[in-house]
Amino acid sequence: MPEPKQSTPERIRRRRTTTVRQRALLDVLGRSDRFRSAQQLHAELRATETVGIGLTSVYRILHRFAEQQVVQTQRAEDGESLYRLRTSDGHHHYLVCRICGRAEQFTLDPVERYTDHIARQHEYADVTHHLDLYGTCPDCLGLRGGQE
Repeated sequence: MPEPKQSTPERIRRRRTTTVRQRALLDVLGRSDRFRSAQQLHAELRATETVGIGLTSVYRILHRFAEQQVVQTQRAEDGESLYRLRTSDGHHHYLVCRICGRAEQFTLDPVERYTDHIARQHEYADVTHHLDLYGTCPDCLGLRGGQE
């Protein structure tokens, strides 16, 4: 009987070449499905893991994980990169809470079709786009007393 297919983070975790620091970062990333900054991940690593790791190493590992499609990346409103473990393949858009990083995934078929239309109209290939929505999630609204 074939073995069940492992997720990319699990395959990375099991590789002999995966470092202790990479495994520790995977563990921290796996604790939440929210997008977090490298600084937030670094602080959590320092608070909860026994392995010492510098912020530069966190950035370097996250960059490698992004190239390997282990993590999904998202831009905060201020342009800062945010990360979480990849939960699905394909192109998606996110509604991201600007307070806690909670993200709701959605697709917009009209935007996808219009992007394809514009690309064909101008004879472009390999066209991509980014559509990010930011707001305050219901949980964080409750913490703020519903004030905006």
